[in-house]
Amino acid sequence: MHVFVVGLLLLLAAVLLFIVLAGRSRRSKGAESAPQRRNRFIGLAGATVAALLGLLLLGGSSVYAQDTGDASVIVSWTGDILGQEITPGLHVKAPWSTVDTFSVRNQQVVFAGNRAETDYTGGSALGPDITVQDSDGVTSNIDIAVRYSIRPDQVTTIYRQFRDETNFVSQFVTQDIRSTVRDAPNSFTTLELITKRAEVNTAIQTALEQRWKGTGVTVDSVSLQQITPPASVTAAYAAAQNAQIKVTTEQNNLKAAQVSAQQQVVQAEAKAKANDTLNRSLTTNVLKQNYIDTLSKLAASGNVVVVPEGFGGIVNVK
Repeated sequence: MHVFVVGLLLLLAAVLLFIVLAGRSRRSKGAESAPQRRNRFIGLAGATVAALLGLLLLGGSSVYAQDTGDASVIVSWTGDILGQEITPGLHVKAPWSTVDTFSVRNQQVVFAGNRAETDYTGGSALGPDITVQDSDGVTSNIDIAVRYSIRPDQVTTIYRQFRDETNFVSQFVTQDIRSTVRDAPNSFTTLELITKRAEVNTAIQTALEQRWKGTGVTVDSVSLQQITPPASVTAAYAAAQNAQIKVTTEQNNLKAAQVSAQQQVVQAEAKAKANDTLNRSLTTNVLKQNYIDTLSKLAASGNVVVVPEGFGGIVNVK
């Protein structure tokens, strides 16, 4: 719009200058002095340059280029929406119309750290961490990153509400994210908030998707980066973890001792059972047969075996 106004003013100035110079030329009826001719020439040259520059600006204000990943809203000088364009390339418009562009690419909003305020860059934003309260009433700080995108066919609707991209991000996107992140932890205890980050992340993303349903804004991803509870809670949780580790270690040691004792019992029972089986297998007939077999082996080796009458043992005489 500004380019159009400047071009129009230059063109009007050139036309007026041509008229003035033409009037002076008629009044002089061709009897111009050398300085007058020089001034008239300079004036004509200036008027010509102004006219060409004005035409160039007017022509340039009638054409605009749109990048891939952008969507534009065409607005008349009275503020009325004339249409929108989602196709990349060069496009033509009325020179007195303006073009407001919105990015339909994947944009990111990050809340992390203790920043004083939120910075906006196009459709992105970077602000301080978000303070939340869980169902136990404990306050924690959350660092989170949200990626979102705008549906190209909804750019006109968004423009009607917010007029430009910065207003849209500051008044809608960041406000909704902060509100949703604050509400989601209310259904989690302090311990759950610390130990179930995946569930908390899913709860935030689901709530944000539901909140933005039908608005033309899509939640691409939610990344819960860090949850920082009060130092006292962190210390208590660490102490509980250490205590649990000790309990688990002792339980494992007890189980190991029980297993070892059971193994010894099983081994003792097996040995006793084997001895009992062996004792029961050594009958009188078995012992007598072993006795005879032994005498036979000794005799076969050339030994003289003397067996006293009534003696149950074996006497080996070489």
